[in-house]
Amino acid sequence: MLWLLTLALLLPAFAASYKDPAGLKQEEGLVARHYAPLGLAEVVLECPAPKGVSVVEWRVNRTAGPIWEASVREDGSLALWNASLAQEAEYSCHDPRTGQVLRRVYLKLGRPPGKPSIWCSASSYGGAVSCTWKLETETHLDTSFITTVRHGMGMEEQECLRASSGADSCTIADVSLFSVVPYIFNVTAVNPLGTRSGLFPFLINQIIRPDPPEDLKVSAIPGVSRKLRLDWKPPSSWLFLEYFPLKYVIRYSRDGTNSSKMTRSSEQSSFVLTGIHPGATYHVQVAAKDYLDNGEYSAWSSAASGTAWIPG
Repeated sequence: MLWLLTLALLLPAFAASYKDPAGLKQEEGLVARHYAPLGLAEVVLECPAPKGVSVVEWRVNRTAGPIWEASVREDGSLALWNASLAQEAEYSCHDPRTGQVLRRVYLKLGRPPGKPSIWCSASSYGGAVSCTWKLETETHLDTSFITTVRHGMGMEEQECLRASSGADSCTIADVSLFSVVPYIFNVTAVNPLGTRSGLFPFLINQIIRPDPPEDLKVSAIPGVSRKLRLDWKPPSSWLFLEYFPLKYVIRYSRDGTNSSKMTRSSEQSSFVLTGIHPGATYHVQVAAKDYLDNGEYSAWSSAASGTAWIPG
């Protein structure tokens, strides 16, 4: 219960922000970048018409002519209707007398980021924690991510290290094995239309997921026609096996069938399958989990196959 109380106190420090403006301009002299949400009923592009000019001319990608689903207002601004990706373009307004460019507007349409979906896991006690994230809805805009982690009250946020700026995963090192205070991983998605944050609180034992067992072998047992021997090794990434043992389950199927069977969990890294059909080939996989049932089972190992001994 202590960690639940701590989490409740920490969450306000990670409060998510969200902006949904009708449009956002970034101006540089006569050039402006205009960002607007997809589906907006009307996007208005402004034109600073000089004194004495009552009418302006708008062009799309520097080409004069009618503009699809748009109208020019009395003040010289251009109104685009039902914003869609097809309307992304360079728009420019001109003095119709001289053709002089009064402003260029680069229109980009998209969506503010939604709340990121986040997963964190550790392949071993004492190892690093890996966190990944994704946005469920495409934004159609360049979206960056800020990733931080905090542990306990009064502790500073630290960056979660990414292999590159565009990576969708990061690594948290030096995670305490026996902490009762949760770590809180934060991902904030940022693009020109807004920001949105997602949180993932965890204790290390809750997110343990070993890598798959390795070097699985399926062997016939000489003189025994209805059994197969299985041997494998624990995942090499699993640390401190003597203190944190693993348990294993086996999935196997007979060649030519669509169904599979599973064994009960066992701490041993070998097993004898019984009830085997003589001469039939069996395909076998093994998965591992923390012996105390913390976290999740690993993915299935690579499959190995074998055939029971056949009397000569």
